[in-house]
Amino acid sequence: MALIGKIREKSWLLIAVIGIAMLAFIIGDLGSMGGGPQEDVYGIGTVNGEKVDEQEYNLFLNNARNNIMQDKQQKNPTVQPTYTEADEQSAVQQAWSTAVVEGLMEKEYEKIGLIVDEIEIENILYGENGYTPSSISMQFTDSVTGEFAPDQLRNALEGLLDSNDPDNIQQYNDIMDYIRQVRLNEKYNTLLSAGVHSTTLEGKHEYNAKNTVKTVSYVFQNFTQVPNDAISEPTDEEVEKYFNEHKNDKKYHQKASRKISYFALPIEPSSSDTLNAIDYLSKLKPKFQEAKNDSLFVLRFSTVKRFANDSTSMARPAGSAQQGPTYPLSVAAEMEAAKVGDVVGPYIGQNGAKISKVLGFGDEKTATVRHILLNAGTPEEFDAAQAKADSILRVIKAKKNFEEMVVEFSQDPGSKNNGGKYEKFAPGTMVAPFNDFSFNKPIGSLGTVKTSYGIHIVEVLDREATKRPILAEVVKAVEATKTTADQVNSIASNYIYDLDDMFSGKSLEEKANIFDTFVVNNGYNVRFATIQDENPSVAGFNEIAEGRLLRLAYEDGVKAGDISSSPIRDQNRIIVAFVSDIVKEGVPTLNLVKDQMRAELRKEKQAQYLIDKMLGNDDLQALAKDLGVKGNNEGLTFSASNVAVGREPQIIGTAFSGLVDGEMSVPVKGSNGVFVLRVDQTTPAGETTDYSAEIEQLKSQYRTTLQSQHRASIIKSADVIDNRKLRRYGIR
Repeated sequence: MALIGKIREKSWLLIAVIGIAMLAFIIGDLGSMGGGPQEDVYGIGTVNGEKVDEQEYNLFLNNARNNIMQDKQQKNPTVQPTYTEADEQSAVQQAWSTAVVEGLMEKEYEKIGLIVDEIEIENILYGENGYTPSSISMQFTDSVTGEFAPDQLRNALEGLLDSNDPDNIQQYNDIMDYIRQVRLNEKYNTLLSAGVHSTTLEGKHEYNAKNTVKTVSYVFQNFTQVPNDAISEPTDEEVEKYFNEHKNDKKYHQKASRKISYFALPIEPSSSDTLNAIDYLSKLKPKFQEAKNDSLFVLRFSTVKRFANDSTSMARPAGSAQQGPTYPLSVAAEMEAAKVGDVVGPYIGQNGAKISKVLGFGDEKTATVRHILLNAGTPEEFDAAQAKADSILRVIKAKKNFEEMVVEFSQDPGSKNNGGKYEKFAPGTMVAPFNDFSFNKPIGSLGTVKTSYGIHIVEVLDREATKRPILAEVVKAVEATKTTADQVNSIASNYIYDLDDMFSGKSLEEKANIFDTFVVNNGYNVRFATIQDENPSVAGFNEIAEGRLLRLAYEDGVKAGDISSSPIRDQNRIIVAFVSDIVKEGVPTLNLVKDQMRAELRKEKQAQYLIDKMLGNDDLQALAKDLGVKGNNEGLTFSASNVAVGREPQIIGTAFSGLVDGEMSVPVKGSNGVFVLRVDQTTPAGETTDYSAEIEQLKSQYRTTLQSQHRASIIKSADVIDNRKLRRYGIR
């Protein structure tokens, strides 16, 4: 009865579990998509050739789901928690990671003879002999004191154990196993941490790294600033030579994977679909005109269920930066000339086709100005633009030739062909300084304004209260019909037929070139997906499309160069895909990394170009001027992670490389550019003999790092195959 009472106390959890079960059913097993029965070699996955225990995995999954719900309940006790698809993805990932690690750790525990006996489990359950009660135990508390109630727990466990129901006995065993696993993990981590130490010398180094300051000056030029014609593009021969020299580098090591190249044909509403929506609204328009209850009419017939008859429904012409409804300029004249009760449309606007009934009008303060923009970005450019604007302003005041000056000087394409005018815009539409000048200065004012775009010469022409319609809108979403989708699918089928014909007898490299050229020539973009063999999945696709792509990549007999046998539907697009490569673990092929290596070679050439320009110049100010960059001055510590120009650890390393005050480095290649640095002053760390704070900090860091690195290394050293998705789609 105790457990029944607990269920009653936590009725929200029962509801959550039901919700989780329903969600799992909705997004559940699509194995029926696969073929006939086959030998289950992999199960849901393997670790070092042994199948992962699916029952244990499901237990971990249920625990993860419950933990997520409990966390939500604890964070916001007054709100009924909801379980989302994102929560399910997180729970699935947690469960898999736990299943893999637990299996590997069992082997580790066996190696060192680590055990947890029945007496220890008893002590942990009931908090006896100096042990803290487990998290499961703490769910049983006295209703009056709120303290842990061991008798309640004991009665509940005895009830499970004495039951004739196999599920209750299994629940009891699961609880015992959970307590055991947690305790084994605690013991193992304690053993790991016991070997962690930090010496006084390490503490001293850490203290100095945080407190010794090098004040430096340096000039930095980014690789991207090297002109394209200043260096030669790496040749195929250079790339091949670089490949032979660096193919065994760790950063080029490849994991076993499948590469998919694909392009997408969007399923967009056709002109016929648009006409159908317009025709529907045309027939509805007279009824809307005659309707006595506009809100009920909108809620009944509109795709967008929104109605208001106050200023929140005041509409403005399209292009306004103000929030709220808008109408296209094509119906602006009709809309603004309409009377209360008139219905305007149908027309294509926000969210689809529309008819709009005028419920009334509101007045909105608007301004009309004209301006000349002189673009600027850097402080130097702003100074130059301001001087030029002042000169132009003097000419305008003398000759009254604003429009002529707009044509000659303005760099704003949005208004240059309109005499520089922006008409009847509302407050808040423009950036703040421009807005303030337009609405606060007297009409006829002429002056300059500085914004993030540059320097503006602005003349206030008019301000008025502009009449804006308040609208009730019936929206008909313009959606692609099945006929339209079938037409796109037919086009994609023809593409597959053409590509398959062109692929005949060609090498993989030739197929890749044919595919890329074909896609671009037909107005699409080539996209790529890399599927790791150890964890096959394809992000960004719906369930069915992901299954089709995984089947393409992993079906029996698949070869690099195979194309999808038919188009793949993914929501509002049709996918055409082919297997562009099957990558084996280890050293890459040239074709796989040539683009990456070409980029590295280009960067080396850019670096050498900048090094040659910087060599021999011992005046940093003059060097900065020659390169057209700003010099940098800052104080650095050895423990810093970033500098003024970004993440460039080489700058910090060079500053602390042994340069004395006043000494300048040679040009040094960094991560993103080349720099020359001078140490101006070294401020040593204050004298102390107490490094205890640093020692404790390092020990804490070492413990945390050791535990996470140990877990990662255990997984990395194992041969892990995640077969959940391939099994789900009936592929293996």
